[in-house]
Amino acid sequence: MQQFRNNYATVSCPVPTYLGSISYAFLAPALQEALLDSPFASKTQTVPGEADDWCASHAKERFRSIIFTSDTDLVLFNYNTDTLIVFLHDADVSAGIKAYSPDEIRIKLQITSLVAFAYTLIENPQDSAQLLAHQARDVDQRSARYLDFASRYVAMVTRPAYLGEPDLVDPPQIDVRLSEFVHQVFDHLQTPHVYLPLLIEEPNQASAWNIGLDIRRLAYTLLATKEFTVVQEYRRKAQGISIQEVAIYPRYFPEYPDPVQILEEQMRCEKEWAVECGIGPEVLWPLYAVRLVLAEVNTPPPIPLVQRVLNGDFDNSWDFVHLTARIHAALYSLRMLSQTIKIGQAIDPDPEQIPDESRNQQESHNLDLRKSMSKIASHMSDFPSIPDLIGVPGQAKRVLEEPGLMKDLIKETYRSAGVEVPTEQVSNKKKKRQMKEAERKKKKTEQRLQMKPQGGNAYAMLGDG
Repeated sequence: MQQFRNNYATVSCPVPTYLGSISYAFLAPALQEALLDSPFASKTQTVPGEADDWCASHAKERFRSIIFTSDTDLVLFNYNTDTLIVFLHDADVSAGIKAYSPDEIRIKLQITSLVAFAYTLIENPQDSAQLLAHQARDVDQRSARYLDFASRYVAMVTRPAYLGEPDLVDPPQIDVRLSEFVHQVFDHLQTPHVYLPLLIEEPNQASAWNIGLDIRRLAYTLLATKEFTVVQEYRRKAQGISIQEVAIYPRYFPEYPDPVQILEEQMRCEKEWAVECGIGPEVLWPLYAVRLVLAEVNTPPPIPLVQRVLNGDFDNSWDFVHLTARIHAALYSLRMLSQTIKIGQAIDPDPEQIPDESRNQQESHNLDLRKSMSKIASHMSDFPSIPDLIGVPGQAKRVLEEPGLMKDLIKETYRSAGVEVPTEQVSNKKKKRQMKEAERKKKKTEQRLQMKPQGGNAYAMLGDG
């Protein structure tokens, strides 16, 4: 990224025009959303741990299984004889799907285990397949080195005890990255971590994930246990990836409900404003994301830039790319909060069932928190899907709102956030063009005045005759 930055002008960036504001970072959660909203919803499952292990274990327990993957390691597990592996780059629906049978490959190579073949391949990558197969037959499968290698390909997983509680995991409506955090919480990990999606950003500016940090802090806090007080976020810093520790809010303290109540009141006002303006959630929530950006930046972005970003009108500038990343970070953080609230409502006991006189301070604060979070959940009940908020591959470009109305809505968002609406800066090129146009109009006006009769009599120019 830095090399690109040095090779391009300040106002341009190396992101190809045809990609525009498309974000590959959210393709996987968008696919998950689509599956959960399809006839395959009941078959869609989010699992704790490596997907390879779970797919292999599932196929081993069931006949006539097909595994779709991009990882060639999947052929190495021990399956039923009728199991097939389909690599995603071979899955061309129009031309037919090419599948591989691990059992047939093993028979063709005349070996008892594909793991032994893979082991010899790593040891002697320069050898031919025929020679590797011969070497695989002579591998000492009792050696410590081989056993360590082969242990990776045992099709067996351990289901955590909490997966037996349907309220917590059924249906799997949470994002995979958030799901990883939730499973760590249930496993009582002392320092849970979250790998945030890798966004395309301006490398010389602060991480786009600074936006929405307080929203994510709330999300983490809702599931906090006494085992941990910080969450480690993996995200970009300068030219690499680093860990940012996010301290959660203290639970059951008088100051804790404040950020929740403030957020709830803010969302309520935004929803009321949206009703007055007649705008839907696909417009409201991106504008709310802009508000979150304004709260964190020192210099508010120009209105035309915000308008182009929201409408996906890519202008090949780093400013466009980084503002897009910031807005996407804000929207994804809000999505994390929405999903965390649902989980929190499933696992927390309802404090309303505790009599008023029996409540202690902790339970009273918990009640206030639950009420506020329930209101936030109601405000976010119409939170759109990822394709309706963030551009993903294969999605056609769409304009959120008519340009004039969008500009007015953005300006109102600035004012409601307490930010002065920036004056539109005019480039030198545009200024020169405007000056030339003004000079042209001035000359034309002078010419019209010279041609205009100087008196009230239309024939005065003819003279006395």
